[in-house]
Amino acid sequence: MRDFTLSIYRDLLESAIKCGYSLLSYEEYLKGGFGKFIILRHDVDRKPQNSMEIAKIQASLGVKGSYYFRSVPESFQEKYIKAIADLGHEIGYHYEDLTLSKGNVEDALALFKVHLERLRQFYPVSTMCMHGSPSTKWDNKDLWKKYSYSDYGIEAEPYFDIDFDQVYY
Repeated sequence: MRDFTLSIYRDLLESAIKCGYSLLSYEEYLKGGFGKFIILRHDVDRKPQNSMEIAKIQASLGVKGSYYFRSVPESFQEKYIKAIADLGHEIGYHYEDLTLSKGNVEDALALFKVHLERLRQFYPVSTMCMHGSPSTKWDNKDLWKKYSYSDYGIEAEPYFDIDFDQVYY
């Protein structure tokens, strides 16, 4: 039987720490210099209150995670973004602007800039991660075929900037 309770999640993190793993946010991973590590990355899609509970557990153990918020109302809830950032966690952008603009690349970039600046009111966002939209014909990563996210102060995007031949996902 699978057990996805918060107490089991805490046990998992504690076990990883005991086994010598560094538990990292994506920002911390980018700095390098770690032996065994686990990146604690969370996509906040529909229930930010659940992410808040996970963030509290991580903070109580002295570790940071990365929390990627979408721009849609069910994800982008300011009180949770601020509270998670206040616990010391990384806030990132879980972008889906190409889907929201129905494939119009110029409109998608305009949305991206607005959404990123809105999120940066709470945290100096330097990483982002694409939100998959399998029920649409657009791949949100395709926005970066024409533009460069580094032009907007984004240091890294896991789908582009992690070598998955070297890092297990």
